[in-house]
Amino acid sequence: MAAVLRFRSKVSRHHPDFPRLVTAPWDEVARWKLAGTAIVDCTLNGTPVGRRSLLRWDERNCWWFNLPDPICKRLRLDEGDVVAVELRLASTELPAELAALIAKDKAARAAWQRLTAPQQRMLREEILSAKQPGTRARRAARALGVKT
Repeated sequence: MAAVLRFRSKVSRHHPDFPRLVTAPWDEVARWKLAGTAIVDCTLNGTPVGRRSLLRWDERNCWWFNLPDPICKRLRLDEGDVVAVELRLASTELPAELAALIAKDKAARAAWQRLTAPQQRMLREEILSAKQPGTRARRAARALGVKT
């Protein structure tokens, strides 16, 4: 499996109310043999932009990820700009706070196991987005219905 995908793509937007997006060539991403949505660490024009969800776009034979306004403003990107893209598959390791909660609390473990793989991925990313360990712990407990 290719560790890093590198390609050039154009920033686009399909509706003024939607965020801008970048597409990834089907053939490039095919090297990773993904079955569905994956989390990637993304770099645009040499600047890390963090974890993004890479989604299949079957109708267009490509993959895509969104670029919220704060990222576009920080990198001075707009529709039509061509960007150098680097993607790496992000770690799927659970945040330490979530892993600890699941390990020590039976109800939390059962709640986690009831979630589908996409729900687990979304919850993992929501918890990881918190900067402070205390916030990550609170988010994990709230999401899994554990009283803190």
